Amino acid sequence: MAQKLSRAKRKAAGISLTPREGCWIKYQLDLNKITYKMVADEAGLSENMVSHFLAGRKNSERLKLALAKTLGFSSFDALIASSRGKEAA
Repeated sequence: MAQKLSRAKRKAAGISLTPREGCWIKYQLDLNKITYKMVADEAGLSENMVSHFLAGRKNSERLKLALAKTLGFSSFDALIASSRGKEAA
């Protein structure tokens, strides 16, 4: 089983997605019947990368854009703001 990265290691690696945000995004994908493959194809990455990103172990700007677009948000910041129950500024 993969080790959970500490907050300091995630920050040092440039990973800003929290486990809670990743879980919320997974839920939204499920609600909209969107598979990891669909997101991966949109970003030009692997399904494994999508999984690692949502678990907070990897970072990818292309994946951020693909997730926002696939879920109907104008930006990844808007997606994250929605996960927090807020509107993007």
